[in-house]
Amino acid sequence: MQFRIGKISAKCSSCDSTQFKADPEDYSGPLARFYCAVCGTAMQYADLIAQIGKQAAPRPKEGRAAQRKRAHSKGGTVRR
Repeated sequence: MQFRIGKISAKCSSCDSTQFKADPEDYSGPLARFYCAVCGTAMQYADLIAQIGKQAAPRPKEGRAAQRKRAHSKGGTVRR
């Protein structure tokens, strides 16, 4: 199984695989364990979901000077 939102998938912390297996004896919830289907590394559900959130978080905005410089280098105009 994969943990995915849109094009973003959680990855194994050891081998970067995106395929996991559930522990049939573990309970469900944020502390539930899932095992990498490739290397067997155990990861918690909450950590897998947090990883997706970090990847999906918006990037910090560039400073205005960098935006102006890029616009000028591409032949664009800058409005003030």
